[in-house]
Amino acid sequence: MHHLFVKPIDLEILKHKLATISIHTAKVKKGNTQATDETFYDKLFLDSETSSLDTDMHFTMIEPEHTETLNTLYNWLQQTPIYHHMKIYPLSDIIVCLFQINGMKIVEKNMRTLMKEWRLTNNSSLNISMYDCAPTTLKNMYALTKRALHQSFYEGFGHIFYANRQLATQPFDPLLTPEEQQLLIKSLEDGNLEEIKAFLYRLAKEGVYYEQDDLRIHLTSVLAQIRRFMLKYKLHEKAAIGQNYRQLFHLIIEHPLLYTILNGIISFTQTLMTLAREARMEKKADYVELALEIIEQQFQDSSLTLPFVAYKMGISPNYLSTIFSKKQGLPFKRFLQQIRIQNATKMLVETDFAISEIALLNGFDDPNYFIKIFKRQIGTTPNRYRKT
Repeated sequence: MHHLFVKPIDLEILKHKLATISIHTAKVKKGNTQATDETFYDKLFLDSETSSLDTDMHFTMIEPEHTETLNTLYNWLQQTPIYHHMKIYPLSDIIVCLFQINGMKIVEKNMRTLMKEWRLTNNSSLNISMYDCAPTTLKNMYALTKRALHQSFYEGFGHIFYANRQLATQPFDPLLTPEEQQLLIKSLEDGNLEEIKAFLYRLAKEGVYYEQDDLRIHLTSVLAQIRRFMLKYKLHEKAAIGQNYRQLFHLIIEHPLLYTILNGIISFTQTLMTLAREARMEKKADYVELALEIIEQQFQDSSLTLPFVAYKMGISPNYLSTIFSKKQGLPFKRFLQQIRIQNATKMLVETDFAISEIALLNGFDDPNYFIKIFKRQIGTTPNRYRKT
């Protein structure tokens, strides 16, 4: 009756129209409500003292290779011949299946059939995880079965995993050691891609497993060294490289397969090495960044001087002196002394080395000169600094 409101209407006509409208709402046809079973989802994520599954129910999970196909998978499962033997509950990235079939072997056979059929009809793979441990709460079943799926980070897709056969992970420090940092820096500078590959592929050695989160942290630390390399040669100024860098970061944080992440890092690194080689030829490198890296690596060497650094980079000492002072706000020599004194203060606190030894270990051949420079920068002598 929307046409009544485009012009003035008679009040009696309006009353008549309103009186003839049915007050009954149309009945909504009930579909399969099992996926909206709130009781099931409550038990899946909230603590419960008792098991919420019947003894003849088998708890399984299905994970599609591509998350965006989850809805397609859910609809596809409802069309399969074994649908009437199971209940399905979709989550954000997986589908929980409860099989009403006696015998784990039969469930496994059905799951393998599902994997093959999905592969044929959708050209992608599934991973399936099955709970095969002692009866427990639904929440515990979910946690253990979900954790078993994490094995796909190493194994890839197209597998059946079991809650009772979890991978034994080894302890792993995710942060790069100074030696590993230097190895990466040197390999990048030398354009040694094989060294980078060997460093990364050690993480995917067959039969050796680490916690997934630790590996992701470790690889972001690797990416941080790659970032330094980009800045040194101003590669971050290239829009495409900047975009690829951000994509690689998200790949490391989010991608479900370790091997894909490693290959992504290697491919990006290879591109950077090529661009850096071109930048060197065009002399577009950030010479101050190069100088800072040399200082960081060799400040303990008393023979390290501005002319030496300039020669190593193929530029004149006067040019390096000018651009270094302009960018750092300090002459090269004073900056180098600051780095040496900063490291010396750490050694005074953390070691029992004699003052003369600390001087030598930080590039000062003359201990008296070391004490003079130390007092000028810190305001006290090394001996008093150690005592206080």
